[in-house]
Amino acid sequence: MEEMKRLEAEKIQLEKTLAEREEHYEKVKGSKYLKRDDFRQYAANLKEKNNQHKQRQKSLEEFKAEAKVLERTKDILKSRAGNVDELLRELEMKKGIAGYSSVEDQIQGVSELKEQLDNNKSQSL
Repeated sequence: MEEMKRLEAEKIQLEKTLAEREEHYEKVKGSKYLKRDDFRQYAANLKEKNNQHKQRQKSLEEFKAEAKVLERTKDILKSRAGNVDELLRELEMKKGIAGYSSVEDQIQGVSELKEQLDNNKSQSL
């Protein structure tokens, strides 16, 4: 019985010492240290976030690669479109209808302007 009482008193003293040290640690370091289970949960959470980051980084790299391909395709098509305009002008000159495409563009512009005016007129009526 005496041994049991002594051990209980020692246990109480050790718990008190532990509480004092935890309080001192909290004052020095800011917050209480993580317990084993809390740390494991924190580590698992960190691994999950790391995996998500890696997946999103991989997706971002794929999007960047796709953007580069599209940009290159756009440049190629623009260079070919310039050649098409020159070819069209040469064909117009050969066939004797020089300026046909520019006249057609002007007609489209006038027709769009007429459509806008008609819309304005119908709204005012």
